[in-house]
Amino acid sequence: MIKLTVMAISILLIVMVLLGCRNGADNTKKMPNAAPESSLKTATLGQVKELHVKVAEEFVILADGNITTGFSWYYCGKDTVDGVELKKNEYIDPKTNGIVCGAPGVFQFVFDAKKAGRHELKFEYKRPWEKDVKPTVKTIIVVVE
Repeated sequence: MIKLTVMAISILLIVMVLLGCRNGADNTKKMPNAAPESSLKTATLGQVKELHVKVAEEFVILADGNITTGFSWYYCGKDTVDGVELKKNEYIDPKTNGIVCGAPGVFQFVFDAKKAGRHELKFEYKRPWEKDVKPTVKTIIVVVE
């Protein structure tokens, strides 16, 4: 059973690395720490402790990471927590034109501020198959005015 699990994880990692090394791919998405293309308010986990937004305003939380290692950032709240609603999350590959295989990218979480208040959003950086490993945890306070 352990050999089968190790083999499955190895195959998954190889596929992820190969997907990250696509030559000729149109990697026009932004580099890590880059603001989204829109004018939404943005904060990066670990760099900003508090973000102020208005009711009905969308905002973005960015988290640097490298999906090719098997790690991903996960939002720990429900889709709607005290008036803050998760609208979309995605991983954005770095723009390397296939030159740097396995380069880190950025996880982007788009939220909608539904109700005024002070909200603590919690995120974990982990490999989903590692059950006995403590994940990296980062939080950010979102103040909806």
